[in-house]
Amino acid sequence: MVKITWLRLGAVVAFQKKWNTAAFSVPTFTKLGHGPSVREGTRLYAAGKTTSQFPDISCVIIDPKTYGTVNDQVMDVASYRNGRTSPEQMIAAQRAKRDSFDPTASALEGVKIGLGIGAAIGIFTAIGDDADSIQGKIMAGVQNFAVIGGVTAGLLGYNNYSGNRVYVMEMKEAVNRLTVDFVASLKISQDIGFAAYLEPKYALTFKNGRFDGCNGLVATVDCQLRNSKFNVPLENGVMPKEYPEVPSPHVHVKNMDVDETVRRRGIAKKLLNNLEEWARTSTDAKLLTLEVRADNTSALALYEQFGFKKDAETKRKTRAGCLFMVKEIN
Repeated sequence: MVKITWLRLGAVVAFQKKWNTAAFSVPTFTKLGHGPSVREGTRLYAAGKTTSQFPDISCVIIDPKTYGTVNDQVMDVASYRNGRTSPEQMIAAQRAKRDSFDPTASALEGVKIGLGIGAAIGIFTAIGDDADSIQGKIMAGVQNFAVIGGVTAGLLGYNNYSGNRVYVMEMKEAVNRLTVDFVASLKISQDIGFAAYLEPKYALTFKNGRFDGCNGLVATVDCQLRNSKFNVPLENGVMPKEYPEVPSPHVHVKNMDVDETVRRRGIAKKLLNNLEEWARTSTDAKLLTLEVRADNTSALALYEQFGFKKDAETKRKTRAGCLFMVKEIN
């Protein structure tokens, strides 16, 4: 008779929970206890209004020391990159999905799934059993169906009736998930981040609350100091890295992203201006560098307008389909 381990039953329950976990990117919910959107002391420059209706935009340098505080800029960036969805909103969505299931109907559905699994196992058992007679094979299949199907149906039915069909994260777990997925390098100061925020009075309501989950953050860009001659941590604890393909000290620009609803308003250029000012005044960098996809014509136009040129000297290897661009700053 084919043997079925109890570990497989546990895997079935775990799989159902995972399958029903709410997706991270969800519609906007009311924000729960996240800090103010603009922090005094970290604002670099305040841009003027681009139109009479469009809010002011403040460009700030992300302070990793705010991580885990009420004014957590690092988590604002993570939430923006998570479809503008904060940890609080993730948890609220998971709870809402969990509470939307009728316990009785959900339990019956679990029972049906369990019996279906038992039936499938019973059939495979009957086919693969080494009994000499057809009757013996059928009996083996029926036995496994009764045992495995009954136990699995009971476990899933009870699990669903108890409200455990959808997994709901704890806050610590949700924060850690977003940190690992989106801002691990910012958190440890390996990268320096810059962000564009809406002025506070519009932060939670602009575009029907589109940026509520990230405290009004509408654009971000990261950078990394490379080949620096400084032998001690820089401002905000930045540790220099070595990249011999471009021997000069340089700042590598990456992860530029402006929300699609606020593009063509000069926000990307404002972020690049702030980044370049930081590189000029706070590092020994001689160059700004970046990679961009060759078919991304709008990004190429932006970078060329900002003074970047396609690199033809270092012959640095890039990812497939990408161009390497350089701008001298010192």
